[in-house]
Amino acid sequence: MTDTKNGKVVPKKEFKPIRAVTAAELDKMDIPAIEWIVEKILPVGLSMIGAPSKYYKSYMALGLCVAICNGGKFLDFNCHKHACLYLDLESTKRRPKSRLNQIIGPFGEKPDNLHIITGTDEPGRIGDGFEKQIEYQLQEHPDIKLIIVDVFQMIRQPAKKNQTGYDRDYDDFKVLKQIADKHNIGLMLIHHTRKMRDPSDVFNELSGSVGVMGALDCAWVITKDDRYSEEGTLHITGRDMETQKLKIRFNKKSFQWEYIGTEEDIEAQRLQAEYDQSPIVETIKKLVKQGGGRWEGSASDIKSASKYLSCEIYEDVRKVGALINKFEALLYFDGIDYKTDRNKRGRKYIFNVINVTNDTNDTVVTNDTEQMTMGDMMTR
Repeated sequence: MTDTKNGKVVPKKEFKPIRAVTAAELDKMDIPAIEWIVEKILPVGLSMIGAPSKYYKSYMALGLCVAICNGGKFLDFNCHKHACLYLDLESTKRRPKSRLNQIIGPFGEKPDNLHIITGTDEPGRIGDGFEKQIEYQLQEHPDIKLIIVDVFQMIRQPAKKNQTGYDRDYDDFKVLKQIADKHNIGLMLIHHTRKMRDPSDVFNELSGSVGVMGALDCAWVITKDDRYSEEGTLHITGRDMETQKLKIRFNKKSFQWEYIGTEEDIEAQRLQAEYDQSPIVETIKKLVKQGGGRWEGSASDIKSASKYLSCEIYEDVRKVGALINKFEALLYFDGIDYKTDRNKRGRKYIFNVINVTNDTNDTVVTNDTEQMTMGDMMTR
């Protein structure tokens, strides 16, 4: 029996009964755990790096290959040592050679398990030679575990007449997913993101239909607050893996992306720096010290007192109150607790020295009669 698709005759599949397994049988099956190429951030399967143009995506891709080929670290995550195939489809051999010299150094030893194909090799598009070329490379180099296609657009066929974006994405990703699953390898596509940002979900910015995210096992998206900033955020998500936001920086001396912490780490560091330099915090500490471990007053009182304590506050009264709330946890760990009360004049803050246990399990005991301890706490 036959059927037609896109005007072509294709054989119709005959019915084949499938035996479903029970949950009890499934529980007894020995199914391998997720296999990582780079621990915690890149599994085997179909993946994608997305970012606007000129965001150093290609440097990230090539640096990733070098780290995997050497069994080193990428963004501070351990790589399992494997061979890689890098398809630099917008370049001649000159560009990857130049970039490898930038990353490794002109006299550094280049990995002999990093295989490179460039646009001048004309590898073919999906459905027109690409699949056969990949099969050939995997037969020639069976130790290849990651293939990077830079860029995805270069292996796509033009959209067919009346073909929707979803159908086009589905057809392409189906082929690529089959390659990755058949050979148990990673296949990573370099792709662009849309110009319009999506505040609700950064992964919606990947160019294409909703079928893009549905087909991927793992997705990386690079964002920046400012195009010209060297710092950015690498958003990572995928099947059966933790969603992460990594703060990263492109080092223009080493030409490599560097990991500088999780988004939470960086925000905590920035908050700590703001707290340490805040004249509001300095004023509160001095007022509490002068009060023998206790002081109360309004935000306006704090602002007024700062002029006489050599730490003048220039923020308006509303901002002072907002910053006190923002610094609540840090004040607590610095040995100062507070509560608020309302009177006819408005909101009043009541600050007290508290008992604090530090990381060495030494307890600082303070009360209203132990005023000297407060001085020690101010210099911790």
